[in-house]
Amino acid sequence: MENFLNPISLFIFGSCIGSFLNVYRFRYPKSISIIFPGSFCPKCKKKIPWFLNLPIISWFFLNGKCNFCKSNISFQYPLVEFLSATLITLNIFATSDLSPNYYSNLIGLTCFSSLLIAASLIDFDNLFIPNDLLLLGSLSGLIFNLLTRKIYFGENLLIVLYKYLFMSFVFLILFEIFNFILTFIVKKDAFGFGDSKFLFMISTWLGIKGALLTFILSIYIGGLISIFLILFKLIPRKGKIPFGPYLSLSAYIIGIIGSDKIFIFFRDLYIIK
Repeated sequence: MENFLNPISLFIFGSCIGSFLNVYRFRYPKSISIIFPGSFCPKCKKKIPWFLNLPIISWFFLNGKCNFCKSNISFQYPLVEFLSATLITLNIFATSDLSPNYYSNLIGLTCFSSLLIAASLIDFDNLFIPNDLLLLGSLSGLIFNLLTRKIYFGENLLIVLYKYLFMSFVFLILFEIFNFILTFIVKKDAFGFGDSKFLFMISTWLGIKGALLTFILSIYIGGLISIFLILFKLIPRKGKIPFGPYLSLSAYIIGIIGSDKIFIFFRDLYIIK
């Protein structure tokens, strides 16, 4: 019964997180508090009661329209809630080693997944990732590793800070040097500084090895998806493409599978001895 209820409970919880991320996505660019006022229709400004604000369900119940002014509600709202719920539910099947304890690993992955989704949504809409989100993500990743590495691995505080803070700064500097060289070669910006800071945040969660593999994997995923979108004329060939969602997807994959398995995949792919 526990194995049956866990995915259902986590899916419901994940859909609620997705609902909150929708609020964050809508309000942050407009500098509106994510706490007050409560949920309201962006057209008629009327407050939405809780029973009409249930994740996923309410959109279909209302036929995608506001209950008061009948203006259309974007399908992106239930889509984000569903995708968030699905990704967070998949954390149950993670084989990674953020923590050897099942529940602390699940909590960590849920926080990490939520941060990745939030960063992707804002970057997709605005082509930037907010600094306060990156700071929150970096601090939470560092705190999570400080606690779990001390409790379950008995690692010294300074060792954890070295691995997840100092080395993250080293990775940030090296990535910026790489970005500068690449920009000089191709004569245009290769990656934005926001991508560098995002990789720094990812490194505080996954370590420098996880951040490096995230970047490599994102190149493949981003390249394949971009080619598909360009071929079907869904995006202009020379238009700006947010790289944050590709980094997020790659980091999520590494988060639930583990850095070692991804490294083995690339090692076998290139026959690295």
